[in-house]
Amino acid sequence: MKSSNLQLRKMSLIEYLLGIQDEKIFTKVEATIHKSFKSVKPNDIVFTKEDLIERAEFSNKQIKKGHVLTQKELEIQSKNW
Repeated sequence: MKSSNLQLRKMSLIEYLLGIQDEKIFTKVEATIHKSFKSVKPNDIVFTKEDLIERAEFSNKQIKKGHVLTQKELEIQSKNW
């Protein structure tokens, strides 16, 4: 699979997640993601230069759309990590 196709799928999933309004559904998705990450070691995660640039560009787009958290919101959210 091409990296750009994977990136598009990731961005589509992120947009889908942003649109979830049902707390129960979001909690289930979130729990599944957290469970799968527990099996991944930090050394297994490798980003190419292109990956990092794409992530930065996506972040900039999210900021322009207003999809951001305040420091306080992030601190509250991070208590559940």
